Amino acid sequence: MAITIRRREYDYHTEQVHAAGGSWVRDLMLGLNDGLVASFAVTSGIAGAFSSSHVVVMAGMAEMLGGTVSMGLAAFISARSHIEFHESEIEREHDEIRKWPEREREEIRTIYRAKGFSGELLDRIVAHISSDEDRWASVMMREELGFASESFDPPTKSALTVGGSYLAGAAVPVVPYLFLAPAEGVIASVIVTVVVLFAVGAAKTIITTRSWWRSGLESMLTGIVAAAVTYTAGRIFAAR
Repeated sequence: MAITIRRREYDYHTEQVHAAGGSWVRDLMLGLNDGLVASFAVTSGIAGAFSSSHVVVMAGMAEMLGGTVSMGLAAFISARSHIEFHESEIEREHDEIRKWPEREREEIRTIYRAKGFSGELLDRIVAHISSDEDRWASVMMREELGFASESFDPPTKSALTVGGSYLAGAAVPVVPYLFLAPAEGVIASVIVTVVVLFAVGAAKTIITTRSWWRSGLESMLTGIVAAAVTYTAGRIFAAR
């Protein structure tokens, strides 16, 4: 029985499981959550201030489109900047290895001596690492600068994932107003959006080790607070 349990734990903690919760899932969850919260806040505030479904839908649509473009471009720039920075650091390490090989070799020695290696074994480790410039630079990136070996998604893929998921999330609070007056639409929008927010928050635990219900509640409460604030502000505006 113990062997079976340990085997299941081992299977769960494979690289394939970690890969399943990679950047694609992260971008998807980011877009969905932000789209839900932002659109929920905007439509609730407009519904609190105006009695026309048309106004609420137009405001929601404007937020959907503007947010989608903004989030998509931000994701693209962020992903490209990350890749460019990583590549520039690798090139800098290569340049330092070519200019000051003895100094860089001594840094490798210092790093692995601190890990507990010494004597002939330490000499062999240093010789092995410094015998290949790409390996040498990779080790320096990891050990000296703290950069793990990474494979990056194309910036376009990140932009489309974030932007598309934002659009999908932002549509959820708007849809009820297409069929209902603002007074009824607010109630329907709250119910639908809160349920989806909880589901998205719970789904985020695919890439975390947190409790699914706690993550779902946090996501749900974030949306509720944002919508409550904007709805109150809208009601105050309408009363003037």
